[in-house]
Amino acid sequence: MIAFIISRGSQSGTLQTKISLKAVLPDWEVITIPETRTADSLNQSLQSYDESYFLTLYGGDILRPELGEQLQGWMQDLENGDGGIVILPRPLFATRSPEMIQDCAVLWRTSAVMTGTCPGFAGRNFLPFDSLVLFDQYVRIRHAYRWKMVSTDAYMPARTYPEQPIRNPELEASELMPIIQRSRTLIEGQREALCSPVISVVICTYNNADYLPWAVRSVMAQTGPVWELLIIDDGSTDATPAYLETLQGDPRIRCYRQHQNEGKAACLNAALKRARGKWLLELDADDWLSHESLIRLSEAALNSKGSGVIYADHYEWNERRSGELVFRGVKKPPEALSRQWLLEEGPALAPRMFRVGLLIKHNGWSTLMPQEGRLYEDIELLARLATEETMRYLPLPLYHRRIRSGSMTRMHEHQYKPWSLSIMDPDK
Repeated sequence: MIAFIISRGSQSGTLQTKISLKAVLPDWEVITIPETRTADSLNQSLQSYDESYFLTLYGGDILRPELGEQLQGWMQDLENGDGGIVILPRPLFATRSPEMIQDCAVLWRTSAVMTGTCPGFAGRNFLPFDSLVLFDQYVRIRHAYRWKMVSTDAYMPARTYPEQPIRNPELEASELMPIIQRSRTLIEGQREALCSPVISVVICTYNNADYLPWAVRSVMAQTGPVWELLIIDDGSTDATPAYLETLQGDPRIRCYRQHQNEGKAACLNAALKRARGKWLLELDADDWLSHESLIRLSEAALNSKGSGVIYADHYEWNERRSGELVFRGVKKPPEALSRQWLLEEGPALAPRMFRVGLLIKHNGWSTLMPQEGRLYEDIELLARLATEETMRYLPLPLYHRRIRSGSMTRMHEHQYKPWSLSIMDPDK
């Protein structure tokens, strides 16, 4: 059988774990994988694996010799309906939640992980946080399998970990884990209400198959109000169409495909024509919603009958070349927006939610401006609305924005100033 050691960057800690592991389970193969692209490494190793179980633990964990006999006994007690065993140090057993398998040793039933509708561990497109790969897999299969939790003095998890600037355990627990826990739940008993959702969430996407599934998961994790998700594929040539096919079973989601690439503004207008909600919320395909985003925005909408636009704070993440995301803090926009400030600063205002009737009144997003609505369509619309409509600011972070070098905005930063000048003074 295989025991995987997930390295956290400390070679000495990983070596120490490997030595103690070989002493406890001498007949097991030991494979060390990095805590980067964890899912890819695990899936590759398990492709041709035909043993019933495998073990995961972390570099720096120590196993005492008696764990070998204990593990054999636990495995003999497993039944066909058991997905595996979560192994805890004895002091944590009484206080640890059954769902919190982070930083634990876990024995997995191979067939539970590698079969089903989504075999294997979730890749970066479905989960861009390597540190949560094991937790995500546990959540994905826990409804189909029972899990045993055991405790022992023979397992000692690492006490300290090397400095990891990309990890933010508090934010993982408060913002990311709820998305993982909730996004597998399909709608129940609300099919009639789908005819009049409160919010239409709109994702316009072009060749974003590496990001889109996580954005969709964040919408599916929303607990209220009644919502619909419209996805407009702007002529993608990557795996996007194949992924959208997998969403057809959820009545809350409607997908449409443009036969050729027409740009962001045209896609948003196509969504506006089909939106059933009273409000329309934009979500970029490489971003995601906070798990309480829609309920907080709908509460603000209910208490802002005169407002046409609602916007709020957002979390900001920088994407490294490796694909890892580094948290950069919460970004707060001004409480009042003026046309001049919007055009001069070109802010990233997210989330932004519009009253659908207001968008129809103002003919949606313009495709007649410079760049034909392919760039800065959000700034142009906000600047146009700022002179006539009431905008309400909600001082809560309700959106996660990913900063990446390959985005349209980053690649065309040099074009913003001449574009904004042409809008402020069209005669020049």
